[in-house]
Amino acid sequence: MDTQKEVTDWFKTLKGWQTELAYRILTKNIEESDISDIITMVKSNATFVDKAFPNFVKPTDEKQIRLLSIESIQNIESLAPRNPLIFEKDKNLIVIYGSNGSGKSGYTKIIKKISGKPRAKDLKPNVYNEGSNGSKCTIKYTIDDFEEAREWSINNSSISDLAGIDVFDTNTGNGYIEGANTVAYTPKCVALFEAFSRYYSVIEQELKHESERLVKTLPTIPVEYSTTNFSRVYNNLNKNQTESQLASILIWDETNEQIKLELEKRLKEKDPAKSAVEKRKQKSEIDKIIREITEAYIQINLDARKATKGLMDDAISKRKIAQDSAQIIANKSKLQGVGSQVWKSLWEAARTFSLQEAYRNTGYPNIGDGTRCVLCHQPLNDDAKERLSSFETFIKSQLESEATEAEKVYVNRLNSLPVAISQDVLSSKCRAANLSEGWLDCVVAIWQQIDNVSNSIRQNKEISIDAKFITDNIGLLKTISVQYEKEAIQFDADARQLDRVHAENELLEINAKKWCSEQKGHILNEVERLKQVAAYTDRISQCNTRAISLKASAISEKVITEEYVKRFNNELYALNANRIKVELVKGSASRGTITHSLKLKGARNYSPSDILSEGEHRIIALASFLADVTGGNNTNPFVFDDPISSLDQEYEEKTVERLVELSKTRQVIVFTHRLSLLGLLNDKCDQSKIQIIGIRSEHWGTGEVGDTPLFAKNTTKALNSIKYDKIAKAKKVFGESGSETYYPYGKMLCSDVRIVVERIVEFDFLADVIQRYRRSVNTMGKVDKLAKIKKTDCDLINDYMTRYSCYEHSQPMETPVAIPEPNEIEADVDKLITWLSEFNKRV
Repeated sequence: MDTQKEVTDWFKTLKGWQTELAYRILTKNIEESDISDIITMVKSNATFVDKAFPNFVKPTDEKQIRLLSIESIQNIESLAPRNPLIFEKDKNLIVIYGSNGSGKSGYTKIIKKISGKPRAKDLKPNVYNEGSNGSKCTIKYTIDDFEEAREWSINNSSISDLAGIDVFDTNTGNGYIEGANTVAYTPKCVALFEAFSRYYSVIEQELKHESERLVKTLPTIPVEYSTTNFSRVYNNLNKNQTESQLASILIWDETNEQIKLELEKRLKEKDPAKSAVEKRKQKSEIDKIIREITEAYIQINLDARKATKGLMDDAISKRKIAQDSAQIIANKSKLQGVGSQVWKSLWEAARTFSLQEAYRNTGYPNIGDGTRCVLCHQPLNDDAKERLSSFETFIKSQLESEATEAEKVYVNRLNSLPVAISQDVLSSKCRAANLSEGWLDCVVAIWQQIDNVSNSIRQNKEISIDAKFITDNIGLLKTISVQYEKEAIQFDADARQLDRVHAENELLEINAKKWCSEQKGHILNEVERLKQVAAYTDRISQCNTRAISLKASAISEKVITEEYVKRFNNELYALNANRIKVELVKGSASRGTITHSLKLKGARNYSPSDILSEGEHRIIALASFLADVTGGNNTNPFVFDDPISSLDQEYEEKTVERLVELSKTRQVIVFTHRLSLLGLLNDKCDQSKIQIIGIRSEHWGTGEVGDTPLFAKNTTKALNSIKYDKIAKAKKVFGESGSETYYPYGKMLCSDVRIVVERIVEFDFLADVIQRYRRSVNTMGKVDKLAKIKKTDCDLINDYMTRYSCYEHSQPMETPVAIPEPNEIEADVDKLITWLSEFNKRV
């Protein structure tokens, strides 16, 4: 299947946020805002809005890097060069030669650190120069031919532009042999998985941080409640519980409070039988209060008020009828007011006087012959007798009796209406019933309403009444009465036998319930927190990279492992190391990253480092390194620190050939202290394409950049260097300070002349057919040049070697050989330059 389609289809089977993350990795540089967007998608479980994925299989050309210089080094390791280390732009193979301790490793460490190599060692300030301000240097380089300069401190991170530089040293080589390594240059389609996994980790960490901020604030239940049933519920809250399911620990009401108080009383009570009697007395008192209020309320409630109003209306109606009847009689009377209440009183008084005093044993009114009026004592005529008879008939009539009776009933009803009980009396009643001050206020309020209604009835006025308040409180008082009876029964039972342990456990449980109910807000917050934590746990689980690693492994098998193994085997052949029984095998995948490691063929229980010789170890490490770093689609610089260390002549030559081959397409920088390597590189590489730099240690520090060593220079250039540089300085010293000061300069000049003569013999006189430090004898295109040699040439060489060799040895005290003056040496150098020019022009 096409890799592009295979990977794209796989991404679209993932969750929405995962597919969106892959798309953004391919289309932009991921920023904090992108991470925020992705996390929002994780939380909302958003789906991926389908978009076309760009091509991520076809490799793209990477930026090309070239180092230009390392300069202005300040307080890094022991380096303290006064001159910059400059790499010529037109030469790809650059050899930095220096003896041990000259500063080569310091430069290598800097390059390794600025390029961010995984095995780079931390750089240290110069321990002998701690007073310096900062440890830094300036790096100059080009990116796609655009020149850059960066000041870099050892405390800074690497320079991202230079990440493509590859460095091989002993530490890097050991890493390839002894451990599993990720490939240095990963194809974009595989790098996608590595980035995918990396951002998974970023998202996972952010989600974890958010989850960790959901701190538990639920108070710890007091230790005394730790064994209760409510404690078990409290301590085992979970995300699925609802408020109704937690009602047992959330709700605390009057019933619970009453149970708590009862238990406390029972446990405090020393004489339950006495308490039972007392409780029943309190019940009796509260029942009296209930009865009095109930009876009073019955007399003033709505029905009672309607009944009283009916009595009043009946009395008024009957009185009016009686009065109308009386009016008929009054019309016969000479005076007004007959039938009125005053008149009735007068009539009844007259009756009493007549029956008890005036006319005893005679009916009333006495209208017999000769009778007189009991009030005015006037004799009664016939009109008066008839009038008195009609009055008595009126008084004894049914209408008057009914009116009188109705009024009597109404008055009795008014007289029976309840009146307010004083607060002092009510207070005594409440205390006797063991009711609180709050109940006293309530009872006073009830009686005040009752009294107000009674007065309004008497005054025949309408008034509102809070009937619900009265009836509800009567109900509550009845509940208390029932509770008193229950308590009395419980006291009776306790008097017979109290299970104190059981009662104490009940009290402990009810106290635990009350404590839990007081934490209601915390409990509900904790359940909500647990829901959120569970949600974050699920989200974090989505960041597991196992699926990524499996897919990355499958894809890398196609696009990395096969090519990597092929390159490794080719490097083994190129370095003549294919006879060593090693192979490159793929390791496990972790978080989207694939590793490879070296194994011995047929010896799985041993690692290569256990079996290989030091030279084999080095050449295999070099092959692994080259197979790895040449896998990228770039021609970035390679840096080698003594690549032929521990190699024999055969491996040395093959390594040199490989370095020269690499320098045809990229900058190759070699640090070495081996003259043999220097000679081989000079021999194998076109002189116009190699730059040789000498570095040395000075009293102010290492890494000082100087002229190329004479033995590494072209012979004509070496002679010109002696003539125009060293002899010129020697002349000045000789002229200004004399022969004593000049002596070491002169001796050095003689030694340099001898070294150049030796190089002339190798490169010019013998046409480079043979060389010191070189194994091979090169005759092709060179051996015929030996025919140019004449007897005079041999004499000249012998003369120079004789005269300029004696200064290398100690001199006899009696006949020391004097150091030639600068002019003499200059004349010899001029003569040698002229001869060499003529010799090289011979056909």
